[in-house]
Amino acid sequence: MVGVSLGLLLLRLMYLHWFTPYGLAPDEAQYWSWLQNNDWSFLTKPPLTTWAIGLSTWVLGDTLIGVKLFALLGQIATPLLGAALARALVPADRQAFAGWAAFGLLSTLPLIAAGGLIMAPDALLLPLWLAAMVGLVRAFEVPEARALCWPRWLILGALVGLAGLAKYSAALFFPLLGLLLLWQRPAWLKAPQVWAAGLLALLLQVPVLYWNATHDWAGIHHLLWQTAGDDRHGGLATMAEFMGGQALVLGPLGLVLILCAWGHGVLRWRSLPVKMAVLLIFTLPIFLGFLGQTLTSKVQANWPILATVPALVMAAVWLAGLNLSRLGKSLLTLGLALNVVLAVSLYNTHLLRPILPYKADPTKDLMGWQEMGELFGRALLQLNDPLILGVRYQTLAPLAFHTTPKADWFYWNAEGRRAVDYDSWLWPQSLPNRPVVLVKESDDFPVHVAELFTECRPWHSLGTEQHGLMVRRLYTWLCWGYRSRTN
Repeated sequence: MVGVSLGLLLLRLMYLHWFTPYGLAPDEAQYWSWLQNNDWSFLTKPPLTTWAIGLSTWVLGDTLIGVKLFALLGQIATPLLGAALARALVPADRQAFAGWAAFGLLSTLPLIAAGGLIMAPDALLLPLWLAAMVGLVRAFEVPEARALCWPRWLILGALVGLAGLAKYSAALFFPLLGLLLLWQRPAWLKAPQVWAAGLLALLLQVPVLYWNATHDWAGIHHLLWQTAGDDRHGGLATMAEFMGGQALVLGPLGLVLILCAWGHGVLRWRSLPVKMAVLLIFTLPIFLGFLGQTLTSKVQANWPILATVPALVMAAVWLAGLNLSRLGKSLLTLGLALNVVLAVSLYNTHLLRPILPYKADPTKDLMGWQEMGELFGRALLQLNDPLILGVRYQTLAPLAFHTTPKADWFYWNAEGRRAVDYDSWLWPQSLPNRPVVLVKESDDFPVHVAELFTECRPWHSLGTEQHGLMVRRLYTWLCWGYRSRTN
């Protein structure tokens, strides 16, 4: 498995260096840009993703591989940890099949095989979460004296604490652990080692808590806003859309296997082996929680990743307990092959253009940024020390990364969009003395921007094509004579 993983890592490095048609995704470009105003935490996310990008770009520079290094490592760590978890759940005679089944399911999973190339909080959260689950499962297979040894639980607490620095959803670990112990090991609830693990995980959240306490709990308010209901989404239609999204990111085989494994676990819950109870408790409640949330709000396809990925391990264990017929093995092989085809197609969706219109392409936000950065950089050479102004972070962040040579930039929420981290950043003091280039991906000029300057006029309109299709267009205005911000 390690050899296969290293081979996949090499192929992905070659792809990113020579063949990718994509630039940074807007969100991962945003996490990179936060390094310019590095802090203990950030408005929309905890800090670990940005800190990891800071480390990798310090070593490899501001390149695609430099930004994505830890995502690439997470892509190989997740299937290996999933295989280790599966092997820990079954008797010795079934470990080989369970391990390879879990490894195959996770390695071909579109959410990981393709989506895992994006350096997002999930890239760090998932391997940390799975490593903690491996440690927890192994605690149930040894005598109690060894199960409650201090190093085991301190390591577990450290893993969960680091996961919490990646994404707030890691906070679900200890409530689920409490539910599990109440069901399977009530006496462990009194063990100081378990409570010390929770305390250590909490101590590792000090940077996030400190930042929130000094920023009016802005991060917590953003999280609550994100999970609150809205008038545009919710109901059975949103639930159906969510389930359809799960079928896409898990592949045609993954969701079916997960539902079968959950059904098998629920039906046998009274006699379920304790180690399988870990998987059931740590997956099904999370998924049902997000499924219920669809009744009041939209839920992104990656949000239940802490449930669906370990549930695929549970599915691999379920498969290992079956006496698969030749037909069953053929269907499993076909499902994995379809996952591979889907994941590889996402590496260049031009291959799918006859059946996937550009407007429906899930990768369209990644296209054209590298070429646009070069075009825009050449245009900026016409100006003396310009500043770049963006009113939408999804445009500004990837453009700032890909523009060569680099230019100074700032952000203004002139269109009243939801708050982002840039809203709290100070504007350049040199603003009154420098030309300002407003950039947008639409040709409507924001009225409030005109109030900032004595004059603004249209400048360049830039476009980039791939395979004869316009994939990125940028409209710019040249402004000067900064007055002051009035709102």
